[in-house]
Parts: sequence; structure tokens; C-alpha cells
Amino acid sequence: MLDQLYDVISPHLANPYLPSAAIVCGSVIIGIILRWITGRWLVRIAAQSENQYDDILVDALRRSILYVVILTGINIALRELPHAKVIMPYARPVLTASFILLLAYILTKVLKMLVRIQAENEHSRVAAVSLTRRAIEIVVYTVAFVMVLRSFGVDIAPIVTALGVGGLAVALALQDTLSNLFAGIYITLARQICVGDYIRTSDGFEGYVRDIGWRNTVIEMLEMNCVLIPNNKLAQAIVINYNLPTEIQYLLLTFGVHYNTDPQLVEDVLLKMVYQYGSATREEAFAVPSGNPNLSGKIRGLLYNPEPLVRFREFGEYTLNFRLLIAISHFDLQFEARSNVMKQIYYTFKDAGITMPMPIRALQIGSIPDTGSTTSISASEIRELLQEFGKRSYKAS
Repeated sequence: MLDQLYDVISPHLANPYLPSAAIVCGSVIIGIILRWITGRWLVRIAAQSENQYDDILVDALRRSILYVVILTGINIALRELPHAKVIMPYARPVLTASFILLLAYILTKVLKMLVRIQAENEHSRVAAVSLTRRAIEIVVYTVAFVMVLRSFGVDIAPIVTALGVGGLAVALALQDTLSNLFAGIYITLARQICVGDYIRTSDGFEGYVRDIGWRNTVIEMLEMNCVLIPNNKLAQAIVINYNLPTEIQYLLLTFGVHYNTDPQLVEDVLLKMVYQYGSATREEAFAVPSGNPNLSGKIRGLLYNPEPLVRFREFGEYTLNFRLLIAISHFDLQFEARSNVMKQIYYTFKDAGITMPMPIRALQIGSIPDTGSTTSISASEIRELLQEFGKRSYKAS
């Protein structure tokens, strides 16, 4: 039986194409095994490490090892064919171009993952924009395209010359697009407007910058709607960036107290309140749970470093007017902090016996004498006049 099986197989073993086919099949099997090994063992080993860069290398190796082994096997198999000298001049550029495109794909993935990790670890808001990722793709694939052309023996000098001549017409046709592209690059590199900043433009749009693309900048407003502003318009607009020069925001609160109040008492109780409910650092202020300050002991976002300022502003019509300048750790917390601070000022004044009076107006009835002297009627005189007016009305009826 073995002899019969050998008789059947032996004619095929003499086939000159069999070694090449075996090499290709073997490369596919080896590539699958290596991919399984990297997907099982190396991924687990990399997951145990705190370093994120080994995860990038393992992921890139897992994605590419199968195709690298297969292309290598095809290259070896083609050299084993009977007419390899005739085939290889045509097959070699194709294999080289395939390797170049595969490496460009792997390099693009690795660089984009490195950019993402940098944006997460170092809070780099420049690396977080989509324009950075698009620039990586454009640069890598442009270099890969040039290398592919050279592998096929194409002289790129005439192409560059033709692009230089035709670039003027393309630039005129895509004037707005190129203007937005270069404006986006300028905004990204200048770092005056970054992802996560809260800005207000001269056109009245305000919100958080969520992305800077190759054409538009996406701004998320407080109403949870997105505004798409062309980059060239944003570059020319007058912009208020509330995150510069620092993320610490200052709140100015104005209020008035009764004229019988000691101004020094007002200043003392306000400073004591800020030091009691404030935090020393931005991290501590951000970690304070949101809610009632009397339960948590702190007001979320309120800082006492920088020091708060209390200033006696002026003598008002019926109150002594003061200003309180306090620091807030993050712009996101200013609205919540303002509400909690104002409530706490009310409770603090109430405990200290400080009143904030209602407006009082004196009522004057009658014409002003021609002598130029001013007269005023007291409240008791007004009541007497009203009583007399009521008696006359009753008698008349």
C-alpha cells in the first residue's frame, strides 16, 4: 500500500513548482503561528508592564508579522521558480512596493498611538487635535508613495516639476481650503488656542474647543451644541481664552451691607469663610465632592491660594458696598463655585448678625416751594395727612 501511495506522489514531487508552493504554504502557516504567539503570550507579558510603549510595539508586531512572513515567503518562492530570472525583474518592484506600503501603514499606526499616549499622559492638547494625526498620515504616505515610484524606476523629478507648474492653478482653485489648512496649522503650533480651552470669539460664539481639524475648529457650547468655525475665520477673530495664562479663574462678587455694620467685621468674616471652605491646591479643590459645602466641609473649586481680597468699594444709597475677589481652580467649576460661595456668604452673614437691607425710598407729597429750599416729610407726618384725608372723605360722603 505504501508503494502504491509513493507511486501516486512521486510524479508530483518532480514538479518544479512544488517547492515554491510549499514555501508559500509554509510561510502562511508560520505567519499564523507567530501571530497567535504574539497575540497570546506577548500581549499578556506587555499587559503586566506599566510601560505603555511596549504595548505599542507588541500591537504593531501582531498586526504586521503575518503579512511580513507571507511577503518574505513569496519572495523566496519566486526565486525558486524555473523561470525566476524572467519573473523577478517584474515581481521585485511589486514586492518592494508591498513592503513599503506595509511599513508605512505600521509606522502610521505606531506614531498615532504614540501621539495619543502623549496626549493622555502629558495632557498635551496639541497632540490631541485631529490635524496632528492627519499630518502624520500625509507625511508618511507621501514619503512611501515617492519610494514606491522609485522602486518601479519612475523618475520623480519631472513629476515634481509638473506639480510645481500646476501647483499655482491648484492653489488658486483651493484657495479657501488651503487657507483653512494653514490657519489650522498656525493655531495648533501657536498653542494660544488648544483642545479643552474655553474661548469666546468676537462673533459671540463661546464654548469649549473640542477639535482643530484641517478645515474647521469645533467648539462645544454650554447648550451642548457644536459650532464649526473655519480656521481662517478663527485665526482672524478676536478671541478671549479663559484658560490663559493659567487655568485658575477669578470671580468678582459685589454686595452691600447695612450702614450700622462694622466694615472690618465684614472683611474678617469673609476671609475666614474663604479659608474655611477653600482648598490650598487645584488638585484638592477639584477632588472636593459636589454638593452641600456644610456636609463636605469645602466648596468645590474654591481656592484660598492665591489669597482672597475684600475691598470696601463705596458708600451706597442705603448700603456699604464691598467687593470680594476669589480664585477658582478650574473654569468648569466657576458656575458651581459662584452659587455655593454666594449661599455661604448669606449663611455667614446671618450667623454674624450682618444684614443686607432692602432698598429704602422717602416719599414726598406736594410741590417744592419756589424759594429753592428742599423740604421732606417724615413717615409720621405722612400718616397724619392720610388720616386727615380719610376723615374728610368720610364726612363728604
